[in-house]
Amino acid sequence: MPSARILIVEDERQTVDELRDLFELYGYETEVALNKQVAITILQERSMDIAIVSTLVQGVPGTEILHEIKKYYATMPIIMISDQKLKRAETSSLKAGATVFLLKPLDHTTILQTIEDILVAPVALTMQKKTKLYSKSRK
Repeated sequence: MPSARILIVEDERQTVDELRDLFELYGYETEVALNKQVAITILQERSMDIAIVSTLVQGVPGTEILHEIKKYYATMPIIMISDQKLKRAETSSLKAGATVFLLKPLDHTTILQTIEDILVAPVALTMQKKTKLYSKSRK
């Protein structure tokens, strides 16, 4: 299992505790930001691999937080989470640059598999590119 540093940007204490406990149980390091400013401070001080951002954190839209994160880490995968089952919330999150959109309550298996898939994806793309280059050179 690949290890990663996960930034959780969420103001619902129950969700924060649940995610932090789950991720730490599986060997991931976590940092928690209960608001936008703390999230930015963490990103300025530490390298993070993935961010999980709620669609609303202390009155600030998650898409605004997503844009701020992308200023520091343009390619960072971001999982948006929401308790809104509206298609509009999902569409706006994905258009803003979220990698994945998940509904709360979060299923443990789904969130863990999503994290693993995101972590493996860059490796798979790198291997695929190397394979293509190798294939071209042999022709």
